Amino acid sequence: MRSRFRRIVQHSVAKNSAMLLAVSMLNYVAPLILIPFLARTLGVELYGVYAFGVSLYLMALIVIDYGFPIHGLYSISEHRNDPERVGRLLGSMLAIKLGLFVVLGALLTTLVWFSERYVEHRLFLSLTTLPLLGAVLQFRWVFQAVEQSVKIFYYMAAGRILHVVLVIALVAGPEDYLWVPISQGIAMILSGMVCIGMIRRLGYQFQMPGWDDVREQLRGAASYFWVKIAGAHLSFAGVFSLGLVGSPAKVALYGSAEQVYRAIYAAYEPFYEALTAYTKRTNDVRMVRRLFAVVFGGTVLLGVLGMVLAPYLIDLLFGAAFAGATQNLQILLFGLLLGVPSGMISYPLLGSMGCGPQINRVIILSAIATLSVLGLLWHGNMLSGTAVALTMVASEAFKLSGLLLLLRRVRFQSQFA
Repeated sequence: MRSRFRRIVQHSVAKNSAMLLAVSMLNYVAPLILIPFLARTLGVELYGVYAFGVSLYLMALIVIDYGFPIHGLYSISEHRNDPERVGRLLGSMLAIKLGLFVVLGALLTTLVWFSERYVEHRLFLSLTTLPLLGAVLQFRWVFQAVEQSVKIFYYMAAGRILHVVLVIALVAGPEDYLWVPISQGIAMILSGMVCIGMIRRLGYQFQMPGWDDVREQLRGAASYFWVKIAGAHLSFAGVFSLGLVGSPAKVALYGSAEQVYRAIYAAYEPFYEALTAYTKRTNDVRMVRRLFAVVFGGTVLLGVLGMVLAPYLIDLLFGAAFAGATQNLQILLFGLLLGVPSGMISYPLLGSMGCGPQINRVIILSAIATLSVLGLLWHGNMLSGTAVALTMVASEAFKLSGLLLLLRRVRFQSQFA
């Protein structure tokens, strides 16, 4: 038993999962500190504006990263022993990210300054472009590809700590709320500079790309980009849709519940990423099967416990003024029981079987269905926090059903062969 435990702990998946989990914990601890602080310092109305700004940032962040978190991981992992090739890949990715940043910055500024709903907060929402510039400089998939995830922890820890310190030091009341995106921007830019320095120390130099290199990366990552856009509807579609038609208070009550849910779900992302990288390299499908029962069992326990403790959790994090967010959080936590199995079945399992395009189609169809339902709710003037939360759970159920059908078909074809 002791030797078996030692082999598990020393396994590359366990080591990289542990470091990526540490990164996830940073992403969890920082909001855990900032969310109660900002909710009480800014108040319900300004916190709703902040939540809408976060949704804009997340939406733009997914676009800027393009499909590189998956395609870049695969490409660099394949050429990790060819520094010249990796240098051209990195140069192409940086050029694409910079181009997308310029386009998104212009679009976001136009949206904000022509919107009458947030006329008093135009400058605040425009400042969300600052942390996006820092995101352009970050390439976490490089360290995942060479299985040195500990380096991700170093540069992200520096950024998260600086972000928290600056916000607490500079935001003393509602009148200081502009310092929230400025602080995040400073932290993200410095974190990105550290990331690039660490990549250079790995022996990879960013090289000036040719047009052929850029086009190759645009084509190669395109499918993963659309999947990321489709799969990210849980991250921003709810708050974004409510922000377009609802009051800041309504956005605050749903956005606070969604932020807690997103913080919990983020703890699983490092595990998926490490497992995907491992199965891509080894095709060890049995590892996924062994871990599925353990992870899902823990998720059921976590989800049930979270639903019971949701009222106390909302009161602890946000205060009594946010009590209306409790039901939204309970509904979203039920979606966790559907989302975690989807995460393990998709790229770690089906992806290792060569079913990437089919997975992409399932996720895109799920996003189309979700946006269609949100559109119908908006048209019928029924768009509320509870309705959005139920729509997100239904979206997870749709995606899980599609993945299970795909898995059944793949297994049938394998047995027939």
